[in-house]
Parts: sequence; C-alpha cells; structure tokens
Amino acid sequence: MSRFDLNLLAPLDALLRERNVTVAAERLGVSQPTMSGMLQRLREQLQDPLLVRVGKLFELTPRAQELADQVHQTILSIETMVAPPASLDMGKVERHFTIVASEFSTLMILPNLIRRAFAMGPELTFEVVAINNPAGSVYAGQVDICLTGVSIADIDGSAANFLRTQTLEIVRFVGLVDAAHPLNGEVTMEQFLAFPHVTTQFPGIARTVEDNGIQNLSETHPPRVRVPGFFAVGPILSGTEMVAVFPTRMVPLLPAAWNLGC
Repeated sequence: MSRFDLNLLAPLDALLRERNVTVAAERLGVSQPTMSGMLQRLREQLQDPLLVRVGKLFELTPRAQELADQVHQTILSIETMVAPPASLDMGKVERHFTIVASEFSTLMILPNLIRRAFAMGPELTFEVVAINNPAGSVYAGQVDICLTGVSIADIDGSAANFLRTQTLEIVRFVGLVDAAHPLNGEVTMEQFLAFPHVTTQFPGIARTVEDNGIQNLSETHPPRVRVPGFFAVGPILSGTEMVAVFPTRMVPLLPAAWNLGC
C-alpha cells in the first residue's frame, strides 16, 4: 500500500464520525462531490470500502469501526500539539465544557468544582450529561471530563495510554434496606448476601458498583435487579427484603417517604 496521504486524515475523521458524505462535507466546508472524491481516495489508500449502504443508511465496515476512535484521537492530539502558546487569561476565556458524571459526582463534587471554575473564568459554560461509556466518551472526544468511579485498570486498549486520571475522593458505601428489614445494625457479609440485592450499574460500564468493592460479586452473587443510577435503588428496596449498597454521603438525601435504613 502506498504511503497514507495525511491531507485525508480530517476527511477520514469526518466520514467515520458522521457516516454520511453530505454531512461530512458540510462539517469540513467542502462540496459533496469533493467529499465523495476524498472517500474514493480513502477507499483506495486503505483498501477498504469504509462506508457501506445498509437500507437507507450507511454503516461503518469492521475496518472503519476499528479506525474511528484512533483517527479521532490522532486529530485531537495534533490540535493540542500545534495550538499556539499563550499566556492564559481565564477572565477572557470563553469555552464550553461537557462533563459526564454520576449522581454522586453531580451532587457531591460538581457544585464546588463549578463554583471555583466560575470564580476563575466567568465566561466558562458547562453541560453535564449522564454516564454512558465514560472512558470511551472521553477518548473519542465527545466529552471533556468524566467524573466516575471506574478505575483506569478497567480501561482497555489504547484509551488507557491517553486518558489521564486523578482521584478526587474516596467514596464509602453503606448497606441500605427497608426500615422493617430483618437486618439491623452491623451485619456480616454472609448475612448481607443471604438476601436478594439491587445493584447500580451505569450504562457502558461492565462492572457494577458492588464489583468495585468486592471483585466479581455480580458473577458469584447475581443481583435480582440492576438499575442505572443510585437513586433508582431506593423506591425498589422500599417495602421489600432486598438489600443494596449506597454512597454514605448521599444517605441524608434519600426521601423519608421511602422508609429506608442503613
């Protein structure tokens, strides 16, 4: 195969992300025929169709799916590398940040973080989105920051080499049950696991919250119910003999009407 034409890197990124020649052309500010020509050159250079029609839509080939995140990460790295050095005046910076965060992070970490950010940069704006494939979202450049309990050890492939992590807080959990539950006060793990349990498992994350504390617990002791967020646990536990683990600092925020105890 001949040497890859680096001028085609941005068109390749646009085509792989948009999966549509017309939309990719609009994104790059070129005509549709020009983008079609670039797609043809890319197919020749990579020896792969890249986009194939399935019904009325175009889908990525397996080779294109393999390239998508790597190509976009390369684009982001180049943009960072060639950005002109400048003294940063936060008072004049106008930038929008997208943050993916769990309920815990949104309630317990973000308020202080955003207040401090506003104090430094009054023109900064933020959008907080629910957790879904956090590491992949950051790696693909879809979000700027991710606040999650996912360990870097759980991140596979090239993403682990690019993502930077920092521990902001050690989150402690407590057992949560209905107030009339037979378990009360301190109990052993054996006693706790004798009851069916509800667990939190955020979208796009292979491990449950419980798995972070007890490795592979969800495999050896499968949960009766899985929910995508912490607060969904409460009303499901209420009035049952099921059990769950819950962030200790969030317990005071549970509605009294759910009649739960720790």
